[in-house]
Amino acid sequence: MSAGSVYELVKKATVAIVAEVHNALPKQPPFKIIGSGFCIDSRGVVVTCEHVFKAFLPAQGVSPGTLFKLTAPQAMFYGGREGTQLHMHPVPARRVGVVKGHDLAAMRLGPHPAYPNGYPTLPIADYGELHEMMEIATCGFPLGEVLQGQFGTVTSSFTKGMISSIIPAQGVDVKYLGGFQLDLTATNGNSGGPVFCLDSGKVFGVLQRGVGHPQTGHVVQGLTKAEPIYPALENNFLDGLLKS
Repeated sequence: MSAGSVYELVKKATVAIVAEVHNALPKQPPFKIIGSGFCIDSRGVVVTCEHVFKAFLPAQGVSPGTLFKLTAPQAMFYGGREGTQLHMHPVPARRVGVVKGHDLAAMRLGPHPAYPNGYPTLPIADYGELHEMMEIATCGFPLGEVLQGQFGTVTSSFTKGMISSIIPAQGVDVKYLGGFQLDLTATNGNSGGPVFCLDSGKVFGVLQRGVGHPQTGHVVQGLTKAEPIYPALENNFLDGLLKS
């Protein structure tokens, strides 16, 4: 597969996690981008960070017996273009599951007429092939919809870097894997996006967060962490999510 084909595949499987904006102003988008995500199952399973999903819950949390209005998350797919016409397909989540012990969540989507044969997906990287100093990249929506207003950017964008460190150490068994330290520039809005091998497009991580400087509190550029994707593939988690 050519590099161009790899990146096209990644772009089509990467989604914006969005919330509907009711009563939007005339030039305001009818949605707000909360974070990023990516599809790993053609039946409609999108992985993101748990903290992205939590943005849809009441700020004070949910107590037993409490009634509240929940804004359902939607996954916005890029469906390609025809001339100057861009095709964006928002798909509501039907179910959401959270991976215990990790900042990971997965959404089960309903069907969409634009994808009668299944949603575009990203393949999963073999953990044994990963190593420090490996070239990687991410795809997502830095600063949400802000780039649309300032740059005219409507679709997801790419950033490349490398694996700085496998946490807690390279060669650790996958069941003890804590994540990946990355030499990669990212910001809010990128959270939940795929971290993938640059040459193959195979995903191994879910972009989680940057690091704040201990003295200034400012985010240190080029220093980010990704959650491993592998816990979402264990213990029949996806099978449970796919059950109707």
